[in-house]
Amino acid sequence: MFPTPGRILDKGECFNDEALFEFLIVAWTDNSEFYISKLPQRDSPSLSLDDIDKLEAQPIPKEHMYPLWRVDITEVQTPLPSDVYIKINHGLVNYEGTPHLVELLNAEIDILETLAKNPHPNICKYYGCIRAGDYVAGICLQRYKFTLADIVEGKVPVDQQPPFDADLVLLQIKAGLDWLHSLGLVHDDINPRNIMLADDGHAVIIDFDSCTSIGAKSRGGTPGWSKRPKTAEVANDEHGFDLVARFVRGDYDGQDFAAFEM
Repeated sequence: MFPTPGRILDKGECFNDEALFEFLIVAWTDNSEFYISKLPQRDSPSLSLDDIDKLEAQPIPKEHMYPLWRVDITEVQTPLPSDVYIKINHGLVNYEGTPHLVELLNAEIDILETLAKNPHPNICKYYGCIRAGDYVAGICLQRYKFTLADIVEGKVPVDQQPPFDADLVLLQIKAGLDWLHSLGLVHDDINPRNIMLADDGHAVIIDFDSCTSIGAKSRGGTPGWSKRPKTAEVANDEHGFDLVARFVRGDYDGQDFAAFEM
């Protein structure tokens, strides 16, 4: 289940303090090895491995990309469900030569294992992880078609939209958050793209890579939806929820970056 040879895995543009483009960072794999490169050009849909100077690439050890398998991880049953979404390490543009990204994945797996033992209808379903030898090759979650942002912003064709009751959706988001808080957890990144709508219209909270215990160090949330807190507190989720409620009602566009102290 590791990425196939000769493939770009992740990429992102980097800017300086004056918001000027500096370089494009690209994570890629070739012959089952992993690398990171800095390119002088802007990103483009036509970017390929032929544009990369492989001699200047920085190798990424596999153990810096994939968590080691542990006995306390649920191994997903095969064949995989038809509605599965496989999450792998997509944060490679932030790679800094340390196992930090793997530490974050391990923390997310721990949260998902806890939630699987304490399920709630408004929190995404976790099936387990894919094992590839001694490594975790992917986290398996239930796939949902539509984000709350897509629905509110009118990006879903009318004939494909699920039923949408704004008041009910907000009640369900609040119910999911209350359940998390009762377990001593803070989601810490509530925004309309971390809320999905199932086919029947009910709301599901996703993306638990920022979720942590109440009182732990916060990862800051998403610009426009967070005050960039230092500590994971219930108030962080309450702030995000209030902004989501305003967004659903058409009173907020997600552009209050000043609140993020940027």
